Amino acid sequence: MRRAGFSLISIGLGVVFALLAMELVLRVLPVNEGARPQAVDQEHPVRHLEPRRTFTWSKEWNFAIVNQVRTNNYGFVNDQDYVPDSPSPLLALIGDSYVEALMVPFSDTVAGRLARATAPAKRVYSFGTSSSALSNYLAYAQYVAKEFHPQAMAFIIIGNDFDESLLTYKNEPGHYYFVDDASGALALQRIDYRPSTWRTMIRSSALVRYVTLNTGVLDALLKWQHLPLGRLSDVSSFVGNTRAQADRPRIVESQRAINAFLTMLPTASGLPPERIVFTVDGMRPHLYHPVTLQSASGSYVDQMRRYFIEQAREKGFEVIDLQSRFVDHFAEHRRKFEFPTDNHWNALGHEVAGDAISHSALYHWFSTLAR
Repeated sequence: MRRAGFSLISIGLGVVFALLAMELVLRVLPVNEGARPQAVDQEHPVRHLEPRRTFTWSKEWNFAIVNQVRTNNYGFVNDQDYVPDSPSPLLALIGDSYVEALMVPFSDTVAGRLARATAPAKRVYSFGTSSSALSNYLAYAQYVAKEFHPQAMAFIIIGNDFDESLLTYKNEPGHYYFVDDASGALALQRIDYRPSTWRTMIRSSALVRYVTLNTGVLDALLKWQHLPLGRLSDVSSFVGNTRAQADRPRIVESQRAINAFLTMLPTASGLPPERIVFTVDGMRPHLYHPVTLQSASGSYVDQMRRYFIEQAREKGFEVIDLQSRFVDHFAEHRRKFEFPTDNHWNALGHEVAGDAISHSALYHWFSTLAR
């Protein structure tokens, strides 16, 4: 019995020393330090990160992507602090993780490129956090209009912005979603969020952060639990960041979300449609070859992209469809717009998107404004 007890103690000590060794090694490697989203409630109405922080963001077990990220005085990823009462004209860029762009140096992002091109006479401020969608963009527009009074707004629209705007399809604390009100119309509902004590405690461990944020174990488990019968093969059935299947209820509800967003946006932003531009992502990675692009025809994203562009233009908004720009650029240069291990835009994707915005009618008008 005593010998068995010593064996168990030896095994336990071995495990503890092994974990401590891994912790020490990982502390000198570029382990993802986490974005640290802050509370969202009545007092803090929109999602943002911990202000005035510089941290390491990385992805994959082998740190295939590593970036140093800075949050400003308002808790948004931006190298410039925001001045709410500045007299210089302001263009607000709104979106999700494609605006936040944790994986790309800020100077290479759409926001960084446009801010550099307009400074010092004009300002470009970015407002975006991961997992946002059309409903959250509406809340951001309202917040930005009240706090900063911009002269123009630009939105980046991606494939999962449509159904994920509806509480029926997604329910993540810290975001806004469309829900049916008493009359049957769509209205915004905020799901409050407060960082848990447990999350605050575990982020101090490099080993825990490496396992949860770098290895992809957490993402794999989340995907597994949402797949029919846990079939991982279904993960490949995606076009433009979202499931390709275009079932009728999903299409109808997503169209309702688009209609509500476009109808409510002028009031929320305090701007007429002609002072707003939408930049719509292409169907990546399918757009790199005519055969795969044709195979994506009729998919959920294909139908939603077409519907959004058509409805937005009909209501007087300017729309930039990046798909043709990406196709033409790839045909000439044979360079892709996302990372090999991450579907977000790389620096080239941001360059093409930023260039498209800088050649828009809205940007031309914005560039003529006097201080």
